[in-house]
Amino acid sequence: MGLGATASVIGTEKSLVIVWDTGVLEGDKPVLSRQTLKVDSTITPQEAYDAAYNIASLTDYTISNIYLVTQEILSPID
Repeated sequence: MGLGATASVIGTEKSLVIVWDTGVLEGDKPVLSRQTLKVDSTITPQEAYDAAYNIASLTDYTISNIYLVTQEILSPID
């Protein structure tokens, strides 16, 4: 196996990434904080969006960006 072997997708993983605006400035730039949460692979973009805002209700930070990241797990691995 290795270079030239046929790769196949054996699974997927999703993560919800929330980028928070902490309200602090360094110079002229806002200080951002990134939080990554593993989520079920069947989550929809709308569910991820709603989850981010539900989490935001528990903090004083403001949401700057929301990402739903999908990663494919490939095989074979030597």
